[in-house]
Amino acid sequence: MKLIKLNHIIAFVLIWVICGCSDFLDLSPQSEANVENFYRDAEDFENAVLAAYSALQSGSQYGSSGTDEFGGNFYAIMEVRGDDTSDGSLGAGNGIATAELDLFIESAGNIILAQTWGSLYQGINRCNIVLNRIDGVSMDQDIRNQLKGEVSFIRALSYFNLVRIWGDVPLVLTEVSVEDARNTIRNPVGEVYEAIIADLTFAQSTLPNFYGTSKLGRATSQAASALLGKVYLTLKRYNEASTVLKAVINSGVHSLLDDITDVFAPTNKGNNEIIFSVRFLKGGSGEGNSGFGTPNVQNLVPFYDPNDLRLALLDTIEDPNSVSKRFLRKFFDPASSAGDRAPDFPVLRYADVLLMAAEALNEESYTPDGEAFNYINQVRTRAGVNTYTSADLADQASFREAVLSERKIEFPLELQRWFDLIRTERAIDAIGSIGITINSNRLLFPIPQREIDVYNNPIGFPQNPGY
Repeated sequence: MKLIKLNHIIAFVLIWVICGCSDFLDLSPQSEANVENFYRDAEDFENAVLAAYSALQSGSQYGSSGTDEFGGNFYAIMEVRGDDTSDGSLGAGNGIATAELDLFIESAGNIILAQTWGSLYQGINRCNIVLNRIDGVSMDQDIRNQLKGEVSFIRALSYFNLVRIWGDVPLVLTEVSVEDARNTIRNPVGEVYEAIIADLTFAQSTLPNFYGTSKLGRATSQAASALLGKVYLTLKRYNEASTVLKAVINSGVHSLLDDITDVFAPTNKGNNEIIFSVRFLKGGSGEGNSGFGTPNVQNLVPFYDPNDLRLALLDTIEDPNSVSKRFLRKFFDPASSAGDRAPDFPVLRYADVLLMAAEALNEESYTPDGEAFNYINQVRTRAGVNTYTSADLADQASFREAVLSERKIEFPLELQRWFDLIRTERAIDAIGSIGITINSNRLLFPIPQREIDVYNNPIGFPQNPGY
């Protein structure tokens, strides 16, 4: 994300008041007159787009909240839910809520789920306001298309997270009144995915491949393509996934860094491997975070070759500016004098594109020592471990296992593992391997109870089965 300057912070405050929502019913602006008066020119919409990015920074999404052992709500929902990481925090508030998610004992009253639902729809609301109003303002058409493409990407990413967490969810693609919002229903998964694909296809066509350094972190055409590839892979539309992911690879815009530690270095933000990250700025501006701490990764460590260069990223380090807490080396950034930190969170990086492409190609058709081998071996070569040949992976099933295992050790704590298990239909067995028995209803989370209560519509807005 473009680093926020002081004059943008004031605009953020205004947009927060105009667009803010504590739950789904607050989809419409608090004051229609204020909204009409605010969006006057290109600069106003630029600030509105930055506000849409800022929703991703929330501790209820990709940010860190400081209330648990590692990060924010996405960490609890997407990371400790899996088999690699455990939280173990039984402290008050979100600590208990995280432990519930970790142990698969959460209820519809879980505070983390309620916060995350509200934050995702708040971000979507900000995107909808831009998309609904920007065509009515005079500005350069290229700038208009770029801004529309950026919020289309953010909206697609938000819905992708929503549909993977909860399944059927309300699909709201325009500003709605409070009265209209009361009639909202949970739309089928297929409809939500089609809207995601439409948004990403539009973003592909309107966004540049890269920006100057002043706009690091803004969504690009390459980011839209990479996310679209992940969407197609999730839907098992393998030919479409491989096509769009190979286009990212063949574009030459992004590449692997030689040293894996450089990918996450706080002095190397926006490097060539990062396709899209949620950006933070420390120093007391309000754009920092509390840092990503030290989760329990003991279930994960044995899966690494001792010579794997990625293993060192799971070491812990003490912050010399805040010795009361240790941090995972992978996301370590020393505290500023204001006490905040600013490790960016990588949502999409080039290694992910390579491994997704390898997975998609193998699912289309196993080819001994073909392109799929090339892609997975690029990641393994960078990690300093042996590469694969068809003598090692002799068929489609063995290659499939190899890719899933590679993702496990390439992306720890990057919010990939739980959804990888869901996509490959391994979640029930994987969780069983760590001593927790679950059934299929636990592959989705409960709809927050406050939403169920507000809508009071068992037919159009039901609770997920088993909760």
